[in-house]
Amino acid sequence: MGAGVAVRLVAAVSCALALTACSSGDAATPTSETSAQRTTAAPADTSAAYVALGDSFTAGPGLPDQQPGAGFCQRSALNWPTLLAAATGTDDVSDLSCSGATTADLLSTVASPDLGAATRLVTISVGGNDGGLFSSLLGACAGGSEACGSFVRDSAPKILATTQPAIVELVDAVRAKAPDARIVLVGYLRIMPQTGTCESVGIPAAEVASVVSAEEALDAAQASAAQQAGIDYVSLRRASLGHDACAGDAAWTNGGQVTGGDGIVFHPRAAGMRAVAKAVAADRQG
Repeated sequence: MGAGVAVRLVAAVSCALALTACSSGDAATPTSETSAQRTTAAPADTSAAYVALGDSFTAGPGLPDQQPGAGFCQRSALNWPTLLAAATGTDDVSDLSCSGATTADLLSTVASPDLGAATRLVTISVGGNDGGLFSSLLGACAGGSEACGSFVRDSAPKILATTQPAIVELVDAVRAKAPDARIVLVGYLRIMPQTGTCESVGIPAAEVASVVSAEEALDAAQASAAQQAGIDYVSLRRASLGHDACAGDAAWTNGGQVTGGDGIVFHPRAAGMRAVAKAVAADRQG
């Protein structure tokens, strides 16, 4: 509050008190009955009609035109929630996605006043950062050693066993805060081709099956979480077949090499963001 506003507010209150004193004469202190009838006005609902929750696959780091105030979250004006809102004519949007976010991070985001009674749509895309799943997977499998298969067999299932209930908890929290909203869980675009490899991804051909298996396991965990929570799930596995990081000009995700201004390594390109927006829009119409 500025100094001028504060002075005017104090003056107005003083004037009101003075008027009361002059007009009430010998008026007694308000009775307890009068005090009991006073009510405090409820705060105005500032929630947005559409709220997007997600990690970097939603935020769009490396894509041009960062949203104002995006900061370290690196939200792009070309990310799929922005494109979805434009395609569906929704102008009351709050994009709360943030690069690096885990399911636990998004759970704390639910406290935002942007999510509330007026919210009608919430999209959630999360899980890849839980337990360091994506980063650990790529790190273990890039070297072409036994570490890849070991991580996929032993570590990934343990991570996903905690990710699934965490997503359900997140959905429940969103539902409690925005009871009239439709909640949609959105999956991840493919990074690896179904078979084969390429220089861009830097994953040996012998390890591709393990990486694909981990991607599919994450998709299955998200689908199970959505079913348990009673919400729709938009899997992107089928839609992004043939658009993996090895697909050249048709790729929707980057590999370990990036063409300037089109996302960061192992993340969606602008074409991928458009594809996700289209898939989620189609689900809304379905």
